[in-house]
Amino acid sequence: MKSNILFVITICLTFFFLLSCLSQRHEDEQLARQYCGSCHIFPDPGLLDKKNWENVLPEMSFRMGIDVSMLSTIAADDQPEVLQVLPGHPMVTTEEWESIKKYYFNNSPDSLNVASSTIPNRVKQFTIEPYSLPTFPVTTFIKSDTSTNKIYVGSRFKKLYRLNENLVPEDSIQLSSPPSQILISKNGDLTLLLMGIMDPNDQPKGEVAKLNVHDHTVMKLIDSLKRPVNFEMVDLDRDGLDDVVACAFGNYSGALLVYKNLGHGNFEKHVLQNLPGARKVIIRDFDNNGMDDILALMSQGDEKIILLLNQGNFNFRMNTILSFPPVYGSSYFDVADFNNDGKFDILYTNGDNADYSAILKPYHGVRIFLNNGKNDFAESWFYNMHGASQAVARDFDLDGDLDIAAIAFFPDFKNHAEQGFIYFENKGTNYIPQTTPMGAKGRWITLEASDIDRDGDCDLLLGALDFDKGVPKELLEQWKQEEISILVLRNKIR
Repeated sequence: MKSNILFVITICLTFFFLLSCLSQRHEDEQLARQYCGSCHIFPDPGLLDKKNWENVLPEMSFRMGIDVSMLSTIAADDQPEVLQVLPGHPMVTTEEWESIKKYYFNNSPDSLNVASSTIPNRVKQFTIEPYSLPTFPVTTFIKSDTSTNKIYVGSRFKKLYRLNENLVPEDSIQLSSPPSQILISKNGDLTLLLMGIMDPNDQPKGEVAKLNVHDHTVMKLIDSLKRPVNFEMVDLDRDGLDDVVACAFGNYSGALLVYKNLGHGNFEKHVLQNLPGARKVIIRDFDNNGMDDILALMSQGDEKIILLLNQGNFNFRMNTILSFPPVYGSSYFDVADFNNDGKFDILYTNGDNADYSAILKPYHGVRIFLNNGKNDFAESWFYNMHGASQAVARDFDLDGDLDIAAIAFFPDFKNHAEQGFIYFENKGTNYIPQTTPMGAKGRWITLEASDIDRDGDCDLLLGALDFDKGVPKELLEQWKQEEISILVLRNKIR
């Protein structure tokens, strides 16, 4: 009888213990969802392994104002800007933060299930040619000007090169900082976006400037941008003057900005998103009301694609089109009509892997999101391309459908460095990946699609920035010996 009572007591204690554990786990999860989902989509613990959550969570502690000791490791010139975006007091108590940490450590895997396999198909549609510039490969952008048959190449070393159609340098221009983009107007005017400082920083040293290629003079239009990476010039208010939409990527701080052109070299700033990570904008009249709207990719935390509908007088109504977890590493997007229904679809890459969890991830890659006609988007295709950084959709084989070319800045260098470039041929029901050994000849940061030889089909230009992080020593030595800055893929369809 006594043993039966002890058995019942043991069962009851075990039950209450399990119930207590479940209750505590629920409370920990609720705290995590409440606070880790307040600034961006809630990141599921399964997105990273335990080791990398240990790397990421201290950064989150800093951003939430719990432990600001990391501020001392930030450059002195950046600290005033960073302080402005930190909360005035901790967002959670020490006890709550310990509960959140426990939730992530207890519910994350020991490792991620990541596949990294060989692609058997080889690229045959293109003739592949390597080119070198006078300096080590540190390309920042490539832009083909088909009206003059010139190719412009930016360099981390504050240079702008102008090449002829045979990729022979004709001119080089020394700039005040590394250029991230160039716009070429219909009348041939060149407008440059200068980063200020290329490495992660929050100093407002970036500029938009007019460039005179004849005397190499640069006229500043807009200054005080935080590491700008993309911009467009368009007449948003239909007053006959081109306004500027700028992506100030920054680091801890940054913004998506619009500058109203007041004439006579004066601009008025409007902040659309007071967040870091503005990556790219596409300007188009998306709602057919006669005014250009802004489609933008935001990364660096609150990762999303947003549509800003122009209401006139520089007022915009924002709709979030797609949202992604903060560890996705959103890197690029473009629009195209993949299913020929007359609606714009989205081509998206994610693979930024430079921060606190530099491991291969099964959710990095290239995606297509189809539009149902109401600007509701659903993923229709995904390919796990490690470290994907940019993709373009064109009918490269001229068979009436869109193929895809993609590059990765963080591929699996150890096992499949050639997958830094992948060509996807559209076969109707699927996209067939193809690679080339030449894809391992550099670390590709930029991709340009253009008919550079004017034969009626689309060619490709890949630009290398041979940053050494995560690259095996033997491969890095090969890059140093060959110094390939540009890889040209000439289309052989015509």
